[in-house]
Amino acid sequence: MTTVRARGLQLLVALTLVGCAGAVASPDPTREISPSPREISPSPQAASQPIPSALPSATGQPPESSRPAAATSLPTDPPTPAAVTFDQPWAVATLTDVSTGEQFRIADLAASGKVVFVEPMAIWCSNCRAQQVAAVAAFEELDPATVEWVGVDVETSETPEALARYRDQNGFPFRYVVADSALSRAFADQFGDVVLSPPSVNVVILGTDGRITHLLGHHDAAELVALAIDHAT
Repeated sequence: MTTVRARGLQLLVALTLVGCAGAVASPDPTREISPSPREISPSPQAASQPIPSALPSATGQPPESSRPAAATSLPTDPPTPAAVTFDQPWAVATLTDVSTGEQFRIADLAASGKVVFVEPMAIWCSNCRAQQVAAVAAFEELDPATVEWVGVDVETSETPEALARYRDQNGFPFRYVVADSALSRAFADQFGDVVLSPPSVNVVILGTDGRITHLLGHHDAAELVALAIDHAT
């Protein structure tokens, strides 16, 4: 009797062990098992590269890596306009100032940014002198750096010395030259023979806008100022 009980007890223990082993081998399929974490060491290259921070700096500004690039400033000044060019024979002829002996060209005066008034004239012409008096008054109202007046003596019998005295006696501040036959003919070829008639009071204007205007008759100071402004760019 005792032997039977002992065997029964051994059988119960064996069955209990088999049940426990089955429970371990067959886990509950409804329970999710997370894989065990594995520590991964960063490579030396990755460890040497700084990680940009997405947080704002202490000043409240976003980090430099996330700020937009500054816009490139463009110049705001307008481009300088190109100087006008005049190539007429009378404009490119080399002239000599009777008072200073300086040589110059009318085209170069215009290229320097000045409105240039050219008056074919003569010492004996009272109309010419009256026109130059008006020019003096007009130039007092204009920037001297922007205008020029050139008196061209087209009377072949008059000398540079006489023209220089005429300038000084009248107190005219302008340039004066004596035209040779080639210069006089160049004016007449473009503007007609009337340009060689001093009492007609011819005035040729070269504008910084590239225009050439030929006027006849006397123009007072106010008219000359308006013409200077109109021919400027």
